[in-house]
Amino acid sequence: MGRLGLLSRIMLLLLGALSLLVLGIGAVDHWQRRQEGWRYDTPYPRIDQAANIMSLVAAAEDAQRPAILRAVSGETLRAEIGDAAPADAALIREPRIEARLRRITGAPADRIQAFTDADLLKRGVTPEDVARDGLRRPQGRLALATYRLPDGRVLVISAVKWHRSQMPWLLGQPVTRWVAVLGAAVAGLVLLGTRHELAPLRRLTEAVSRFDGRVPERVAAARGAPEIRRLALAVQGMQERIVGLISERSLLIGAISHDLKTYLTRLRLRAEGVPEPERRERLVEDLDAMTALIDAALGFARGTAVEVDRVPVDLADLVAVEVAEQAAQGVPICLHGEDVPDAMVAGDATALRRVVANLIGNAVKFGRSTVSVAVRRAGPVCEVVVEDDGPGIPEAERAAVFGPYYRIERSRSRQTGGTGLGLAIARQIAEAHGGGIVVEAASLGGARLVVTLPALA
Repeated sequence: MGRLGLLSRIMLLLLGALSLLVLGIGAVDHWQRRQEGWRYDTPYPRIDQAANIMSLVAAAEDAQRPAILRAVSGETLRAEIGDAAPADAALIREPRIEARLRRITGAPADRIQAFTDADLLKRGVTPEDVARDGLRRPQGRLALATYRLPDGRVLVISAVKWHRSQMPWLLGQPVTRWVAVLGAAVAGLVLLGTRHELAPLRRLTEAVSRFDGRVPERVAAARGAPEIRRLALAVQGMQERIVGLISERSLLIGAISHDLKTYLTRLRLRAEGVPEPERRERLVEDLDAMTALIDAALGFARGTAVEVDRVPVDLADLVAVEVAEQAAQGVPICLHGEDVPDAMVAGDATALRRVVANLIGNAVKFGRSTVSVAVRRAGPVCEVVVEDDGPGIPEAERAAVFGPYYRIERSRSRQTGGTGLGLAIARQIAEAHGGGIVVEAASLGGARLVVTLPALA
């Protein structure tokens, strides 16, 4: 049930209700038959009824027989008297039914014959089986029975395969047929109506999925159930409140950043005026570290991912520039795919370069001797792969490293520097561009980080 959608659940409830309706009609029909005196205490009611008709007609006078035939003929059995038994090649002798008729009527064996046909044979039995093997039990239902009267004429009793008394009828058709037709019609109408009523809910889901915190997505729910309209209004209000909160947060962070940097600048100027060189260097170093820490924290809190400006960016060119700067500093780094012609993405070049710089910087910092960077186009996405031969990232911690302030102490200790926010900010930027970052085991033995971004068509 957990995998069924709302529409499937409604249809399941509808089918259950229709099934209960059919069972209820069957129960009412059964009760009605009992009230009308139908006999259920014999396994072969038609055979016994045919035997009683034979006995009644045989004992009656000639003048009474036409009235008796009219009285006993109905929708279950038809009785008539003729000069000879009807010849029908499709009929099959049924000795066990004949034996029951003889036992009830007490008539000699040569006066009674009973027949069935291929449609009334039990499943798995063929006419050839009946002709070849002796029958130990009735293998078919009664189709026709004949009784030769003392005057030489033949009483023919034929069974009606389907008759009105077997089930309730309405307007000339069985009620069960009406239930099936109406049930299918109702199910189709419910399906169409439910799809129509769920359309505003689908549009609401799409609008919420597109909402990225920058601008409220318009939620149109002028039609639909009152609950869905109220839900749409609530979602619209929630989006507006979220956008307002993010805007206020950005203003607050900007004010804090401005004030902090003002005081840090003053402290740096004062520190540079310290006469002792050793003390001055230590103060300046601490202030620089504090500035870097504040910049990283504010960058993460500012929600870099929310401020993406969509313009075409050549990812291969952006990566090549960053790799060239690292190589110019003597870093052993190699690049694959710098000439990829279709590695174009839509986004903010500055933000994307920050992602690439962060990943390459980590690889340079923790790699032992080799760093490999690759750019490639893989169908509808572009990928940047950064590998190193360092200690790597344990599999159990590959998801946790993207959390803010998370550090793997064995290899990324405080002595190596870092605030624990680089990967968190990188993932934030990648997700804002509709992509993501994952950590894998590198072929070089260290860490392998893969950035995936939607490619421009």
